[in-house]
Amino acid sequence: MSTSDLLVTPAQRDRAVEILKEMYADGRLDHGEFDTRLELALRARTRAELNSTFDGLVSRPVPTYAPAAFTRPAPVQRYTGDGRGMGTVAHWLGYPTFFVGPAIVVATTGQKNPAVRRHAVEALNFQLSAFGAFALLGIITGATEGFTAFLFPLLGVLWFVLTGIGGLATAIGSNFRYPFTLRFIK
Repeated sequence: MSTSDLLVTPAQRDRAVEILKEMYADGRLDHGEFDTRLELALRARTRAELNSTFDGLVSRPVPTYAPAAFTRPAPVQRYTGDGRGMGTVAHWLGYPTFFVGPAIVVATTGQKNPAVRRHAVEALNFQLSAFGAFALLGIITGATEGFTAFLFPLLGVLWFVLTGIGGLATAIGSNFRYPFTLRFIK
């Protein structure tokens, strides 16, 4: 018994129909020829009958170009450093500039290096929170006619110490997070 005399399965018939549909969609068959070949494929009982459905057809169109086998994506720029140097600078810029220095680091170096950005954003959030605390304490002191003025030196010492600790912790490689900080910038 020859393999062309074997009976076809429904799955083989379905695959032949799909191939004919693809050929019709590609424009390799006109509507009348598609209907005729489709009818032959659906009535086929043996492999020989099913294969005769494709007589005279090219299996795939010949490509007019040679597609590239594989193109490498552009290399992603990696930073080997962990941003400790500029991160420390971002924390300690809070001393002379309050929140302006860390904001400049976020806008410049922080755009290029995610580690520096993480440290600079933490410093910026702390400096903005401290600025808000000083402003709020000033309003409360004015409303209480100077009664809460004694809290300014305490808040100033806390700000000074935490800014220093933030810079030192970053310099030794810790992911320092300030306590009592509102996270305005993500």
